[in-house]
Amino acid sequence: MRLSFIAFGALTLFSASRSFVGADQLQDEIDAATKRFCGGIDLAGPTQGQVFGNPQQVSVTVTRVENAEAKVVNGVDIFAIDENGNPRYLGTPWKGNYELKTQATLNVDITKAPGVNLPSQFEFRVWVHNQAGPDCTLRSKVFKVTSGTHTNEEMTQLNNMDSNIDRGCFGIEITKPALGEHVQRNQMFPVQVKRDPSSHVETYNNLDLYRIDLETRQPTKIQNSWQGKETVQHMFNVKDKLHSAPGDKAKGKGFAYYYKLEGVTQHTEPCEFYSHPFYID
Repeated sequence: MRLSFIAFGALTLFSASRSFVGADQLQDEIDAATKRFCGGIDLAGPTQGQVFGNPQQVSVTVTRVENAEAKVVNGVDIFAIDENGNPRYLGTPWKGNYELKTQATLNVDITKAPGVNLPSQFEFRVWVHNQAGPDCTLRSKVFKVTSGTHTNEEMTQLNNMDSNIDRGCFGIEITKPALGEHVQRNQMFPVQVKRDPSSHVETYNNLDLYRIDLETRQPTKIQNSWQGKETVQHMFNVKDKLHSAPGDKAKGKGFAYYYKLEGVTQHTEPCEFYSHPFYID
């Protein structure tokens, strides 16, 4: 199932009598509608890093704090996450109309989605339909699925899977400065971060600049470039400037630089992401 009804449903509820409402107020109303109809529902399973040995019986559990809004689980999408942390939408292996009271556990046959390769790491996106409001989507924690053959090759692949992906630390890329790019000392330059829609990262809180000695490969923190609490959007931009670096007598020659970005996922897991090396002249 493709993303569709969340913003539309919320707008339908409120926009008819608010044609000229300000953008900020409209967003507040959308957020309030989302909280009303999507609050109190969660995914209790799969748990982080859980391993399923049968791809035809992968369970997902949806929980709910009951209220007056009738809810139905009507779809489960699956994403495969490769070794580089790149998520890929595969399809919707489960469709139905399961009335959600306080808990629903569904068995999903992920082989119904095309392009499933095993073993691999996956995540679910669960669709919950509200009869009187916008649909809700829930992201599961990352889990693993094997073919069930338990060959030595398969078990080796399973054991070598990235634990950072298990924790939801993927889908974030520092795109600028680009690999090998030269920026000027004492001049502002952009730091740009791109987020994949499937990423679990919800907030950024710190950005540090590091220098690495190209001869010794020893990294040194140079400065804190940004600190705060920024809700993650598709793009995040910071302007930075390097005046001087301790011990950097050669004005950047013999050194490369990189950024470390820190953030937190929707499941409160701390994450770190690193830029490509670049140069400051």
